[in-house]
Amino acid sequence: MNQLVPLREVAHLRVSPPADDRWIENLSWVPVSASEIHLACRYYPVAVRFEANRPRLGLIVDRRYTVHALLTADGKWRGAYRPIALRCFPFQAPSVGDDPLSDIVIDPASTYLSETAGTPLTEADGQPGQLLIEMHRLFGLLQQGQDAFADTLDHFLIGDLLVPLSAEDSSGENETPPLHVLDPARFSHAEQSALAAMARRSFASVDTAVACLFSLQNMRADHRPKDSGRWHRHAPAAAIAPDMLAIDDLSLALDDSELISLADIGAMPAPAGA
Repeated sequence: MNQLVPLREVAHLRVSPPADDRWIENLSWVPVSASEIHLACRYYPVAVRFEANRPRLGLIVDRRYTVHALLTADGKWRGAYRPIALRCFPFQAPSVGDDPLSDIVIDPASTYLSETAGTPLTEADGQPGQLLIEMHRLFGLLQQGQDAFADTLDHFLIGDLLVPLSAEDSSGENETPPLHVLDPARFSHAEQSALAAMARRSFASVDTAVACLFSLQNMRADHRPKDSGRWHRHAPAAAIAPDMLAIDDLSLALDDSELISLADIGAMPAPAGA
C-alpha cells in the first residue's frame, strides 16, 4: 500500500467517484458522528473499536454481522442511510484542522485520481474546491463526534459494559482490531447508583447506551451478546421480552380528570349559573 499524502501534493489532479460501491466490502467498521448516531443506529449495529488503546465509537458495515445487505448484487448502494464516513471515500483525514489541502490525505496512486477526468480538487486560484470544503466539513463532524463520545466510552469501560464480538469467521490475514458492543444484560443489571453517576453531569452516556442497545436489532442473532455468566444470576426468574407484553396485561389506572380547567383559562365558556 502506498503512503498517503496530503491533497496539497496532488492538488493539480481531479477526482472521480467509484463506478460502484464494492469498496465497502473491504470495510468492517466506520466511525460515527454524534450528529448522526440516532439515525444511524436504526440501520447499523453500533460498536466500539480500540485504536492505540483508545476506544472509538462507530458502525459495523461488515456483512458477516449485519442483518441487511448494504449492496445490491451488482454492487450498488441499497442502504437506507449512508453514514458520513462512507460519504468521504476515497479521502481520509487523520486529524482535522483548518486547511482542507493539508488535513485531507489520499493514496497518490489511487485509481480515482486523474489529470483529465473528474472534479478538480482546487479552484483556478488554488483554493480548495467545493468538494473538498464539504469533505473537510464531514471529517470535522466525525472528529467532533469522537471527542464528544470520549467521556461516554470511559463510562462504558469503567462500568464493564462492553463485550467483544466473536470473530471466528475472520480470515486473520488482514485482521482488523476487535470490535466490542454494549451488553444488554450488563447494562440492565447495572446498579442504579452507577447509572446515576453516568448521568450526573450529562445524559449523553445513557443516551448513547440506549442507541447502542437499540442498534443490536441490526446485528445477526448469532453474534449478539448472550445473557450468561455472573450477570445471569441477577436476572428475574421469568423474564418477559418487552415485545411480548400487552397493554391489557398491565395493571394501569388512567386519570381522566383535567390537569387545568379549561373554563378557568377562558378556553371555553363556564356552565350556565356557575
